[in-house]
Amino acid sequence: MEKKQLFRIAVIFALGKVLYGVITDHDQQCTGGLSKESIFGWMLQGHIYKTMLADLPHTCVFACYKDDRCQSLNWVISLLTCEFSNRTKEARPEDFIPNADRFYFKRDRNRVGLGSIPELPAETCHEIKSSEGQATSGKYWCSTIKTGTSILAYCDMETEDIDECTTSHPVCDVNANCTNTRGSYFCTCKTGFSGDGKTCQGIVGKRKYCDRNNEFHTKSVEGIESNNRQTTQLYGMVITSVTSFCKCVNYRRITNADRKVTYGKVSVQCDKTIDTAWYRFEGAVGTRMPTSCPPLYRCNTNAPGWLKGGHPSVADGQVTRKACFHWSNCCSLSTNIKVRNCGSYYVYYLKSTGSCWYRYCSTD
Repeated sequence: MEKKQLFRIAVIFALGKVLYGVITDHDQQCTGGLSKESIFGWMLQGHIYKTMLADLPHTCVFACYKDDRCQSLNWVISLLTCEFSNRTKEARPEDFIPNADRFYFKRDRNRVGLGSIPELPAETCHEIKSSEGQATSGKYWCSTIKTGTSILAYCDMETEDIDECTTSHPVCDVNANCTNTRGSYFCTCKTGFSGDGKTCQGIVGKRKYCDRNNEFHTKSVEGIESNNRQTTQLYGMVITSVTSFCKCVNYRRITNADRKVTYGKVSVQCDKTIDTAWYRFEGAVGTRMPTSCPPLYRCNTNAPGWLKGGHPSVADGQVTRKACFHWSNCCSLSTNIKVRNCGSYYVYYLKSTGSCWYRYCSTD
């Protein structure tokens, strides 16, 4: 028992020397603020995202400096272990508790502001203000709008309200209006569409609609009957049939900004497993596929894809185009896709690229 106590005292003594100024000769600049940011006998619980073994706490501190997510850390004396947290005690004072076996350290330099990068999303605007001491209204990365996803949204720091209607990942259907309220929001389908606002289907007249297979129907006493009669105009779009109208309202949305040709290569994605379906580019990702060869290693992949042959006009209806992928040359791999001009946007009938690392890209 005495040996354990002597070991504990020796470790605490070494810890005090390290965190109060004796770091290393090559990093003297970091010693000034350590005493102010270090608290023995306390810890921040509930926000640990990784741990690491370390004989001395300065090893933990230097590791924290190299990780943008690291806001603070606990050093576990008995286990010689670092616990890295993505919050500070200022952001979560309710989780800052006494613990005789730990030493809390708040990152004292080059700390990334909470909510300023997607890897460090905030849960509330209040949390950002508490963490940073002060904060201006603007767009921050948030994690509570869609669980498990970092989404960019406007934070009003006066009311501490997140405006969900400004998000980089739309919370309502593309054919719905979003209305922000204090602490929440609601969606309502636009004129000509029906649904709960999160999902809206195109309708024509009072009893006509598009189904999931892009077939146009009318509901009668006998049941549901197909109706593909020719027409010239629906909701301002000149089209050849009501079935083609359905393709302009029933599609999947692509919104992830890493598909833009201005985005570099980070994690390397591909479209080998993409479902064969109609898609529309919107939001942070841009509005359409590029029509010229993008440089290698763009849109977060090795071989970025582009549309050869240009986009059709509304009058052209549905056309077949070649999607090229730039690798050894601008069209080293290609596949035929379908494209339709829906008036104010385009929809694309995309399919698997067959292998990695080929990916359909986008632009504004």
